[in-house]
Amino acid sequence: MYPRFNNSGSPNPSRLPLSDVSPTMKPALFSILGLTAVVAVEAQGVFNANNNYVPPGASSRALIWDYSNSGSGPPLSKSTGRVEFLLLDGTYLTPGGRAGVPLVANGLFFINGVVVPGVPVGGTAHIIVRAWDSSTGAFWDSALERNCAPIIITGLGGGDIPPATFAMNSNFQGLQLGGPGHGCIPEPSTYALAAIGAVGVLLAARRRP
Repeated sequence: MYPRFNNSGSPNPSRLPLSDVSPTMKPALFSILGLTAVVAVEAQGVFNANNNYVPPGASSRALIWDYSNSGSGPPLSKSTGRVEFLLLDGTYLTPGGRAGVPLVANGLFFINGVVVPGVPVGGTAHIIVRAWDSSTGAFWDSALERNCAPIIITGLGGGDIPPATFAMNSNFQGLQLGGPGHGCIPEPSTYALAAIGAVGVLLAARRRP
């Protein structure tokens, strides 16, 4: 089914079936595979998301505000407020999938240990924060009162490095809910970065034999 020898005619260890591995070598092999898996997980950047802070230059906290009715309003109720984080390609970073994560207090979310696939420790993540009032729709795309924002999180943590935080490492300024016309429109720089990433993936794919 696959070649067990390389081009020189010698055994190809990467193609040897497990049955050909010596019983005394199997524990060591499994240990190496396990360690590799752990290292791969730890290599992914991590951040903690807590919006209970005042952004630089702002006069109020970076809360989720319910401005949908009168143009000014209180923080979104924790009983109906939902939030979710996604990568630019639509991959969910928060648990719960489309159902989102409930607010922990009016206008506040607190989500620890969010792992960003494909971004290493110390790297920068480009994500989308989406929030909505679940009493107007169970999911963000069906809610009548919602909003979202693309944000950047720098210096992701992992391993011995503490996770990045919204307060110290992101440009999140809070969200004001609005009607169904509110969509998530990334800044031009975000589109440019996403395009560069897509080109890099295509070039890497073309170079593969």
